[in-house]
Amino acid sequence: MRCNVRHILPIFCLVLLASYAYSQNTQITSFSKSKKLLLKVYKDNPYTLYCGCSFKGKKPDLSSCGYIPKKDRKRANRIEWEHVVPAHAFGQSFSEWRKGHPKCVSKKGKKFKGRKCAQKINEEYRRMQADMFNLYPAIGEVNGRRSNYSM
Repeated sequence: MRCNVRHILPIFCLVLLASYAYSQNTQITSFSKSKKLLLKVYKDNPYTLYCGCSFKGKKPDLSSCGYIPKKDRKRANRIEWEHVVPAHAFGQSFSEWRKGHPKCVSKKGKKFKGRKCAQKINEEYRRMQADMFNLYPAIGEVNGRRSNYSM
């Protein structure tokens, strides 16, 4: 039997696709924990996603990339962890985000939904929010200006 690349390539692609489909965050459900771990990951290569500023800990060196704060100087002087795929984009797939949940009620009795409700109720949402493959360091002000827009 002769082995032909035309027959092997589709099988290889299928196996690769199947393995990719199962590669997701299965352990970390805390966004805070992910951020702490990522500070260690980026310790030897501390550069922000959009501007290429160096940073140390949670503080960017704005002069290293020539970034000049536009409006929010306080936020410009801190590192935030940017979701490349915005939380708003994947959050919409959860009913807790769109409709809320009976347990999503403030101490004052007001119902809430969105990110806060999905984070409180849904473990799958928390894993997606904490997925370190989707989080990159960014100057806080830039992260805020990007908001929910796709890259």
